[in-house]
Amino acid sequence: MSDSTEKTNSSWWFESFFGKTDTHNTTRDRSNCVSSGDTWTRFRQFFSLTPTNAGDAPPSSTIRFMGQFLEKPKTEKHNISGKSDDLRYGLGSMQGWRVDMEDAHATVLKLDDNRWSLWSYFGIFDGHAGFRTAVKSADKLHLRIVSSLDGLVQENANLKSLSKITSSQLDFNKLEMAIKDAYFKFDNEWREENRNANPDDKSGSTAISCLIDTERIYFLNVGDSRGILASTDGRILLATKDHKPSDQAERQRIQEAGGTVLIQRVNGSLAVSRALGDFEYKNNPNRRPDQQLVSPEPEVTYHTFSTKPEEQVAIAVLACDGVWDVITNEDLAKYILGRMRVTDDLCEIANTVLDMCLYKVGCVGSKDNMSLIIIAFKNAPKPDPDCKAKDEALNHEIRKKTAEICGRYPNKASLDGNTIWQQVVTSLNEQSSIHEALPICGGFISKRSVFDTTFDSLVKGTNPTSNSNSGPLVNNNHDDEKDEHDDKSARSNSSSGDTSSSSSTVSALTQ
Repeated sequence: MSDSTEKTNSSWWFESFFGKTDTHNTTRDRSNCVSSGDTWTRFRQFFSLTPTNAGDAPPSSTIRFMGQFLEKPKTEKHNISGKSDDLRYGLGSMQGWRVDMEDAHATVLKLDDNRWSLWSYFGIFDGHAGFRTAVKSADKLHLRIVSSLDGLVQENANLKSLSKITSSQLDFNKLEMAIKDAYFKFDNEWREENRNANPDDKSGSTAISCLIDTERIYFLNVGDSRGILASTDGRILLATKDHKPSDQAERQRIQEAGGTVLIQRVNGSLAVSRALGDFEYKNNPNRRPDQQLVSPEPEVTYHTFSTKPEEQVAIAVLACDGVWDVITNEDLAKYILGRMRVTDDLCEIANTVLDMCLYKVGCVGSKDNMSLIIIAFKNAPKPDPDCKAKDEALNHEIRKKTAEICGRYPNKASLDGNTIWQQVVTSLNEQSSIHEALPICGGFISKRSVFDTTFDSLVKGTNPTSNSNSGPLVNNNHDDEKDEHDDKSARSNSSSGDTSSSSSTVSALTQ
């Protein structure tokens, strides 16, 4: 079956049984990787069955269809922010529907205090089959990159004499080779370390990161997380390419390494063709790291900053596929730029993106962990008083309409949030002034968190706060060079939200 062939109900069941495909209609899932051929394991994971004995006989208990998802999403946000003379950033991450949080991140405002002090580094690492590879990558990969860059300097007498190095002083081909060498060495070192410390660990991770100096931004991409660079008018100046097994070049490498691409997965199991970790796919001693079934080779692309008005860079965004599953490059860029005219708090904007993606597409939304970093440059939009006033007025109308509709029901404790939300949207949709105030490329669904906060205060007796983001907030504002990933805190705290599907009419309004 070709990628463009429309799926029948039977083929959907078959592909779900053996591993979900990665079409644009399907939320991507890499965390249920199993060895190819282990059909009963795949069956148990899909239906969330527990074996009754050592022989893995099918249990007689009722099948539970929750799979690897929670009954309600964990909407607590983890935030960090920082700034330098040339940029500022805000990060937001959320566990969402997943049983575990497997994302990690790196934010380094200065690579070092010497030659590379003009360079910043940011990364999002989307783990699968465990969190260890993602966390290790967030902690150590940039250090290996610095080491390779230092090696590049030692090979060039002209560079050795410089106290500060910028992009124009480097040969791109040699820089690219140094970065790739850093990834290969990191992956090999991690293989040995993890083999000794955690021999049963099967985890892997995608990696989308960027290096930024005063002259260029470089995207370093492994897997299907993604980075975009947008101009002040919302045009996409640079975007990374997802590494999928169905891609012709990726498929050719997989087949030459003795593998197959089945249901758009490597050997019918892994949904990405490049990743860190995933060492069970990297066991051919006769092939280089970039020739294995799954390659750790980063694709390096760059954009040179320009003074031309039409090429003014505003923002860069790094995000895992849990975000890109439900929003396009262009829509996300325009949404963020629009919100920057309302607030200069990048963490708040990141949180609204997470909430919007959680509920987007007919109130089903992303089922994955979600993390993103927004990097704003000097030419990024500034808050505008009129835009802020219009947004606050819209929030007020949503709160007022929510209170009005909830007030019609004497037994508020039994109210369903999605039902009330549908009624709020249907009522407000009749007002043209409301449409003019809705966030660009956000629509009603981008304001769902405002409703949730109000609804909870009315029905559950919680205290509404000025922060419109649903779920508790962990906010660490600092200018430090790096935030340490805390896996335990990412798994803790409360659950909130109810994203069961709504009627088709309101679904259309909330896109």
